[in-house]
Amino acid sequence: MIKYIRFILNNNIDIETIMSIETKSMSGDSLVLLMTSTNINYTFDPFQGIYNSIINSGKIELIYNDVLNNKISRIQDLIMDYQEDEDEVRRFLTQNVYPFLLKHPLRKFNRRTDNEEKIKENYIKIIESFEYNNLMLFLRAWMNQIFIEGPILREEMVFIISLLESEIEKHSN
Repeated sequence: MIKYIRFILNNNIDIETIMSIETKSMSGDSLVLLMTSTNINYTFDPFQGIYNSIINSGKIELIYNDVLNNKISRIQDLIMDYQEDEDEVRRFLTQNVYPFLLKHPLRKFNRRTDNEEKIKENYIKIIESFEYNNLMLFLRAWMNQIFIEGPILREEMVFIISLLESEIEKHSN
């Protein structure tokens, strides 16, 4: 989860960077990495088998700590909300960003034979285009909810783990 949240936050930084950089001052490799990172979308899909087993078997009542019980019951909704936002971002990428990149291919060059300047010029042209900047504005807007919910979800998961460890320790002694 922490690694995933770090990815999302870095993605936000990359979107902000690509919208505000002076492209001509960056190396071609940096532009390639920056564009690649803004157009990737991973999904958060935690293993929920144990959660579902506890709920479906009715064994949630065996958890006597009311706070832990409520947190476990609530986490599924938080995960589902988060995943719905991810689905919206993925849909936006699929319907808008990817078609744009297909219409304006960045691979009109051969990295082994073309020089750095040609590669860089190609990326600058795309990054500075009005249409790409609009796409990044919309992508950032779509991802905003993920940027907000991600840390909240992480905090809830860390708290649940802490409560579980406390309960295990209490019943082990």
